[in-house]
Amino acid sequence: MKSEKGITLAILVIYVIFFSIIIGLLAALSTYIYSNLEYINDDSVDVSEFNKFNMYFIEDVKTNKQAEIKQLMSNDGKNVLQIAFEDGDTYRYIKEEKTIYKNMQKIAKNIQDLDAMQIEDATSNKKYIEIRIKIGAKDETNYEQKINYVLKYW
Repeated sequence: MKSEKGITLAILVIYVIFFSIIIGLLAALSTYIYSNLEYINDDSVDVSEFNKFNMYFIEDVKTNKQAEIKQLMSNDGKNVLQIAFEDGDTYRYIKEEKTIYKNMQKIAKNIQDLDAMQIEDATSNKKYIEIRIKIGAKDETNYEQKINYVLKYW
């Protein structure tokens, strides 16, 4: 008799079972990884958004003696906090977009809240801009800061 070499039905069933187990394990691992992605900490991304705003804002605060802070309503009905410096630079925080613009350029995103007020110290004759900022993605605040910026006084 002639010997026939090839895949028998038993070996084929074993291969199918083996590869089904491997694919099932990979699917379970993938599901586990993707279900836990929400727990990844994105604080560093939020802090970098604050740093971008801070970099631009410090530059303008140190070169201007006057600033005007106003709450406005844009043409399309959005709430806008505007900080205008005497040299013409303007910062706008649009609450509905959660973004900060310097003039027309977007400089920071994922800003949950921004509040600004001008404070004048009569004894030292210095003017401050107090900024309270909350940053975070997905309607969740991950980073909150309150800073007093001193306007140019010399």
